[in-house]
Amino acid sequence: MSENSRLSCSEETQINMANALKMLMQAKPFSKISVTDITNACNIHRQTFYYHFSDKYELLEWIVFHELIEPVINEFSLDNMYQRIEELFSIMADQPKFYQSALRISVDDLSRYIGNVAVEKISAVLTAIEKDNGIDSDKSSHETMCELLGYGICGIIITWAQHGMKDSPKAMTEKIKTIVDSCKKVAVYRALSSSYDK
Repeated sequence: MSENSRLSCSEETQINMANALKMLMQAKPFSKISVTDITNACNIHRQTFYYHFSDKYELLEWIVFHELIEPVINEFSLDNMYQRIEELFSIMADQPKFYQSALRISVDDLSRYIGNVAVEKISAVLTAIEKDNGIDSDKSSHETMCELLGYGICGIIITWAQHGMKDSPKAMTEKIKTIVDSCKKVAVYRALSSSYDK
């Protein structure tokens, strides 16, 4: 068997375990689900589970990364930023019970992780905006704006999920777009004011 085949088989096993956990979480609380429940649901040995994951929490994190975070951050840029953000909301809205449960289980870890990813991606987007508008931002101001937007967007996403995902993905994306556009205007204004003062 080739290396690629082995990797494909491994990934298929991980996906099967992920689907089993999500199915089980539809029926009972995460705290009541055991590794044995997961392995029985997808007909694998316990040793196979522990080959891939140390516990059910690591499997949960794997699902969130591979199904929610990875598709969104792939080739994330200024041009597709709002499309990617709407995709994130849509993925969560398609599986509301799972993502609401996931946030209740490890809200601090997930919010910190999503926030850090958001800050990293927003930094690249702000760099492009600054370049397009001739803004010579100092490192401290740039980092502050990235943290403000990154963790702010993360907070909006989590609050939306915790409050029942009542607004549509499109409506939530528009809210974030309004915030980012306002910050962009402030940054441009500050850059122009600074240039006049020199």
